[in-house]
Amino acid sequence: MIDPLPRHTCVAIFGLGASGLAAAHLLASFNKTIIASDTADESRRDELTAKLPKGTKLVLGHNEIGDATIIVTSPGLEPSSPIFKEAAERNIPVIAELELGFRATTKPIVAITGTDGKTTTTTLTSHILNTCGVRNKMGGNVGIPLCQVVMEQDEPDCYVVETSAFQLVFCPEFRPHILIATNIAEDHSEYFKGDWEAYVATKRRPLSVMGENDIAILNATDPEIRRWSGLTKAKADWYAEKSEDFPGHITDADAASINEGAIQVMTRAGNGYRLILADLKLKGAHNAMNVMGSILACLEMGCQFDAIVSAIDSYELPHHRIEHICTTNGVEFIDDSKATNPHAGMAALAAIDRPTVLIVGGVDKGLSLTAWIDAMQKNVRQIMLIGALTDRFLAEARWGDKPCPITLCKTLEEAVERGYDYACNHGCEVVMLSPGCSSYDMFKSYGQRGEAFAHAALGIKP
Repeated sequence: MIDPLPRHTCVAIFGLGASGLAAAHLLASFNKTIIASDTADESRRDELTAKLPKGTKLVLGHNEIGDATIIVTSPGLEPSSPIFKEAAERNIPVIAELELGFRATTKPIVAITGTDGKTTTTTLTSHILNTCGVRNKMGGNVGIPLCQVVMEQDEPDCYVVETSAFQLVFCPEFRPHILIATNIAEDHSEYFKGDWEAYVATKRRPLSVMGENDIAILNATDPEIRRWSGLTKAKADWYAEKSEDFPGHITDADAASINEGAIQVMTRAGNGYRLILADLKLKGAHNAMNVMGSILACLEMGCQFDAIVSAIDSYELPHHRIEHICTTNGVEFIDDSKATNPHAGMAALAAIDRPTVLIVGGVDKGLSLTAWIDAMQKNVRQIMLIGALTDRFLAEARWGDKPCPITLCKTLEEAVERGYDYACNHGCEVVMLSPGCSSYDMFKSYGQRGEAFAHAALGIKP
């Protein structure tokens, strides 16, 4: 580990969640003067004091710059916050905790950017590399701050890092050795004030600092990402739903695509490999895309294809991603609480090709619902609607020849119970929570929402 801020002795930290606390401890190890602030009230002073390094100045109720010459911010603060305007007026740079962790290590980083599939691709890539003997640790948006991981004593061969737009907006120098770009879909409109280009520019930001020895693994099927190869000096590898999506004839690149029910991989060295999709435990077209991105990254890190395939077979999906919970009276309960935007909800519907009772709703991000509602018309037989999205969903739900009944539910537990009853009485095979929204109107996180769904499903009496 190296000093990430050698020209700064006093650092302000905004936000004292997991990332802010990890940043504080990393900076304390280099004897920095730390001003740690959070908008929490005084009732949390004793708790936070116990978690912070000794000697930290703790400010509660507002964020404070003080005498700091640089700011490390947590992802929850929007770029439009007045405190950042004050920082700009004082010429004080602002970086994310992710950037701080990156600057504290010399080890290569495999980073994952995009809207959907990041956590699956991150955890899968990490699992394959470790199984193949490339020692790595995960960090970033996957749940463990990169600063915390970097501080651990046993250094790995590399880090596998999930990145969010909230982090990347304050990452001016973050340079992964390998970047996997999954897809770009509408999300976080409220954070970027509806500025689509600002959202996209943030997602692709690492490309601008990557060099000729770095590799960008790009989803050629995504119309936005397909254009990114011209925005970086890094070498481009490509993956796609079909080879026709590749940008012209690919020569000096590794490439993967789906053909005749299999993932086909061709390397720049001329080697070809094939993986039958039916043999994958990870089902659905979206997971096939995640697998291809991980395969290309692991090949670039020196793994052998046969070892990669073996590692994929032993991988277990993280919770709340099209996760089987139980089956009662022939009705399967599926937890897809991680579907926090309509695009992710559409991927789940494509993967579950059976008559379905669908539980939707949550925080209304202001995203378009049209394509998602259209996708429901194939196999969704009943919608259980919960949460803050209710009024807009009812106003915008327009059906074709197959109107889908909607039942309003006050709680998730009610939606599970009534959904099961409907499934039993109308021949539906699945009750799936795939809300297409954030959870914060009713739950602390999508994880808590998924756990509540699982608890209710397991409590159903046959």
